[in-house]
Amino acid sequence: MDYPNRIRMKLLGRVSIIEDRGEEIDQETLAQLEVADYRAAVERGFLIHVEAFDWNCPQHITPRYSEAHIQDLLEPLETENRSLKTEAGKQKAAAPHNNNTSTLGSGPLELIVTGIHQLTPRVRSFELRSTDGSELPEFKAGAHLQIPVKLDNQQIVLRHYSICSDPIRRDAYEIAVLREDDGSGGSRAAHENFHLGQVLRCESPANHFELHSDKRPAILIAGGIGITPIKAMAHTLTAAESEFSFYYAGRKKEEMAFYSDLKHQLGERAQFFDSAENQRLDLIGVLTKAAAESVFYVCGPAKLLAAVSKEAELLKISPDRIRFERFTSSVDTAAEPVLLNLQRSKRQLQVSADQTLLDALIEDGVETLYSCKTGVCKTCAVKVLDGEPIHRDTVLTENEKGNEQLMCLCVSRASTKELTLDI
Repeated sequence: MDYPNRIRMKLLGRVSIIEDRGEEIDQETLAQLEVADYRAAVERGFLIHVEAFDWNCPQHITPRYSEAHIQDLLEPLETENRSLKTEAGKQKAAAPHNNNTSTLGSGPLELIVTGIHQLTPRVRSFELRSTDGSELPEFKAGAHLQIPVKLDNQQIVLRHYSICSDPIRRDAYEIAVLREDDGSGGSRAAHENFHLGQVLRCESPANHFELHSDKRPAILIAGGIGITPIKAMAHTLTAAESEFSFYYAGRKKEEMAFYSDLKHQLGERAQFFDSAENQRLDLIGVLTKAAAESVFYVCGPAKLLAAVSKEAELLKISPDRIRFERFTSSVDTAAEPVLLNLQRSKRQLQVSADQTLLDALIEDGVETLYSCKTGVCKTCAVKVLDGEPIHRDTVLTENEKGNEQLMCLCVSRASTKELTLDI
């Protein structure tokens, strides 16, 4: 056989081969592979069995389509495209110029919905970017956005949603909304009405739940949709290589937003508790096993927050080391009506048992500052001139409650039948 020719076939074309390494070519055969104008000796060789050979030289490829044929194929598509563009232009021209049905809110930060993901049967996330493609304002883990939503009665209200994306990202924010059909209507409106291209005019991110900046360990505890700020905290602590533990409890894994992603990203440092599988978060164990200077961050339903507060008090953990984030304020079922005397306004206002003090003031047209409505921002704090408040916020210091006589109207109540406020 002409072995040199066989080797050259491999060099000139594409060859499908099977190499037989069972037996090397003997020295006599190797000598036949020598090439006169190549000085190096051939030291080893193997038999190559050519199963197929494909010559692929562009010079000899026959075109399947001519330019005219290609144009004939494209012409119907181009005609349809021109027709669609013309129709779209007519519809745009016919639309009212002041049509704002896809824009909500009046804040300075204009965001557009660029992604919608169904995370669980009841939780939907929304990706928000700037309308002009520019970088978004910087934020830290624990921050939230005031998102405008339109209720069924056409009223536009603000709802606070934590930014759950990694704070290092400046191209997009992500929020996640739990649909509550028996709630006040905000979450349902977001699920039903927010769509790709929806423009939301918001305030810049605000933060009443910020991580500590020193080296103390962090203990992150999330319940249900409370995972949203906790997730951002986990991103920040991981990037900083800080010491932290992570606990996430929910009704069942299928209803726990970001479950799979967090389990993959956090590995052994994260623990998950599925109530459907009788897995319970041992709060006493978490609080007692934590390092002495650990700072606890808790977000979730009121029941979880109350349980952590109770156990922390029993274990004499300083309130300064326990930080909470609430999504809604609630009125104690045992609350009594209270009469508000507004000193500067020279007005009296009766608050019913099922109202918060702040809601009663707003409904009566009293101008007062507020933001979170959950007792974590201090915006609605006012001075109490007479009466005994029941403090239920998580932001006022003991000095502010005692010496300064402040109370947060959004969550606090009164143990007396009347309160006189500096309003």
